[in-house]
Amino acid sequence: MSFVLPANLRTFFGFDGARPFARSSGPKREAAARFLMFDAYYCCLLLGLDARRLGDETNLESDKFIDGYPDSFKGQAELIAGLLVDAELGRLEIGPDDRDDIEREMVRLLDLTSVTRLSTAGDNLLNRYAVSGFDRLRDAMLPPDNLEDFLVGYHELWDPTGDQS
Repeated sequence: MSFVLPANLRTFFGFDGARPFARSSGPKREAAARFLMFDAYYCCLLLGLDARRLGDETNLESDKFIDGYPDSFKGQAELIAGLLVDAELGRLEIGPDDRDDIEREMVRLLDLTSVTRLSTAGDNLLNRYAVSGFDRLRDAMLPPDNLEDFLVGYHELWDPTGDQS
């Protein structure tokens, strides 16, 4: 599996090499050192999967940024595969009682021998969901200068009421 970033994601998050938020300095920059490029991809992916909307594949970078999951995400392969299947079933309006269609989609999307548990078609769709999530993120917030500002803005996307409870 090759993960491909949405175009302009590096700029949005201020990546300087593998370090995000290069626009910031001081203690906030140090906290951001643990934020991986894959974390930015994953945040976008979750937004796209939640919206059940595919992004335009022409809005992907031309080269992969990583093969397979980084160590901190390897245990999430099945979860991410399941989220992809769920999003695709919703996007394609396949009901829970359509067993044949569900099975057909699972066969199309999954490859249990793959490190990501996804087929090539599943890999490609995952990247396209990340594009749509990045579009949503970019429409909702300005490029963040630090991790804290990003996390506050990202939280507001999931809870637009601002309810802190």
